[in-house]
Amino acid sequence: MAQPLRLLLVEDSENDALLVIRELRKGGFDVDWERVFSADSLVHALDRRAWDLIIADYSMPGFTGTEALRLVTARGLDLPFIFVSGTLGEDTAVDAMKSGAHDYLMKGNLRRLVPAIERELREASVRKQSRHMEQRIQYLAYYDELTDLPNRALFRNRLEQALALARREQRTFALMVLDLDHFKEINDTLGHHAGDLVLKQVATRLRAVLRESDTLARLGGDEFALLLPSLAQEGPDVVARKLLEALEPPIAVEGQRLEVRASLGVVLYPQHGASPDTLLQRADVAMYLAKEQRSGASVYAPHLDRHSPLRLSMGAELVQAIASDDLQLHYQPLVDLRTGAVLGVEALARWAHPQHGPLAPERFVQIAEQTGSIRQLTNWVLRTGLRQCAAWRAAGLPLRLSANLSARSLEDDLPDQVARILADAGARPDWLQFEITETVLMADATRGSEVLARVHGMGVGIALDDFGTGYSSLTYMSRLPIDVLKIDRSFIVDVERGTDEFIVKAVIDLAHNFGLRVVAEGVETAPVLDRLRALGCDAVQGNLIAPPQPPGAFSAWMASWTGLPVLLEEGEPPAPS
Repeated sequence: MAQPLRLLLVEDSENDALLVIRELRKGGFDVDWERVFSADSLVHALDRRAWDLIIADYSMPGFTGTEALRLVTARGLDLPFIFVSGTLGEDTAVDAMKSGAHDYLMKGNLRRLVPAIERELREASVRKQSRHMEQRIQYLAYYDELTDLPNRALFRNRLEQALALARREQRTFALMVLDLDHFKEINDTLGHHAGDLVLKQVATRLRAVLRESDTLARLGGDEFALLLPSLAQEGPDVVARKLLEALEPPIAVEGQRLEVRASLGVVLYPQHGASPDTLLQRADVAMYLAKEQRSGASVYAPHLDRHSPLRLSMGAELVQAIASDDLQLHYQPLVDLRTGAVLGVEALARWAHPQHGPLAPERFVQIAEQTGSIRQLTNWVLRTGLRQCAAWRAAGLPLRLSANLSARSLEDDLPDQVARILADAGARPDWLQFEITETVLMADATRGSEVLARVHGMGVGIALDDFGTGYSSLTYMSRLPIDVLKIDRSFIVDVERGTDEFIVKAVIDLAHNFGLRVVAEGVETAPVLDRLRALGCDAVQGNLIAPPQPPGAFSAWMASWTGLPVLLEEGEPPAPS
């Protein structure tokens, strides 16, 4: 089948143009072409439609090929541009290439035309995919993939800009934090897919209430933040009421009508704080107060701020829970896509607080970070997980433990701590793998890289987690001592529809070129798993395989696991647990 080619010929000779077209058709191209020979006709052709390639006569009376190239370049078009000429000397050819042309040919010898065009079209396709991939990664660094809202990083940037402007102009503004009530029940009952649909509809409804100058962001999970830089027309109480009213109509998800309610905390600058951290923290305090009082919305009040004592109290309770083994580790398997074998488990901490109930890991990990107990928590995860790993290995299950590493754990004495914990657990270094995000590493890139290199030198594996959501520099893969790259769930969810397939494929190929294994996180449907297998991904992790489970349940799941079938059918359940 002939390859379609949209060709724009800048040529004053119709006969010469027909020679080029004939050569291309002989070479297997189905050419859709147009001939122009003036600046006006070139501009008109570029405005009217898209082109795959431009071939221009280098020297024409009244309008030269170099003038045509300047017009194309000025428009920012990255199109293969090839010069042809009847009399092109060596010096002229060099000048032509320096001006930005991709190749040059002699009209009397067009045998190189087809190979040159095939090469340039391939290279143009690679450039286009590379640009698309970098743009996509940049987008995900600042926007939430699910809701298309600004993420935490971009929201903080806009908050800092609002603070600078408000200080300079002595203005006030409002900040709100909104959290959905009982959202976990939706995920647990209907699944994460239904939860994602709810979040998308919530984002749409909230955005419809706000003005163009306001910023609505998704901070993560079911938590949103709102920045109202101008309060001239409506006070924050009016906006808060409108936001909550927008969520009152039931949300339809997969044939079910769900009642979704929210709690909202409000702070004002400068009354309630003068820094991004203080304002966000106090908005969070007000939001939790609204949740406790079931009032819908609450404005921050210093005399009601129990956050500091609560934080200190919960920090002390967390230390006690660690010392008393009152926390629990759940384990989620990582499965080889080629063999179906379980390669290892990721250890995920859980805390059922006696007064506050089950706390999301992000909640108590944040407390550990704030109160300085993160190292105790990390050490507990390693001790507990490696002992369990040793027990599984003694039972004939050669599993490797993956554990997350925070910025505060990247201290100079980390290798010594790891060596002691490995010895106490009777474990070898190659039984352990640390997972670290780009964002965590960049907290202190130089020291972090040095500490990781020392840990890696012991034989401990290193995985770059949540790839694509942090600083996203592909050069990390050549500079860091990493073995595994974990593609973030935000890239994976749309692979089934083909939205991010070429990005995932490009990342997989690039990682393989660096000698890295690739793990896809958040795999929840059979079609996504099958596409990842076809794209060459090495391993997967997600609820389709198994959710995080306590040790006993995981051991039972392992006993029943028979591996991945060659092709999972749509709607087929995962292996029994």
